[in-house]
Amino acid sequence: MDKMPLTDEDKALLRRREAEILARIERLKSTMRETKAIDTLAFKSKLYQEAQDELRRVQDKLAGLSED
Repeated sequence: MDKMPLTDEDKALLRRREAEILARIERLKSTMRETKAIDTLAFKSKLYQEAQDELRRVQDKLAGLSED
């Protein structure tokens, strides 16, 4: 199946999503520095990893590496 190139609108949406994810990662980093409870740190660490994975997928899509 041939890949359709991303439209300018698709690229803009992905870049906006990328910015949102980067902001979410920064918020998680900040709250993780302030948190002392181990269970909260573990949960935030999981959220942080999920955000990084999502960011990687968005960046791969923008770079044309994704199959989605």
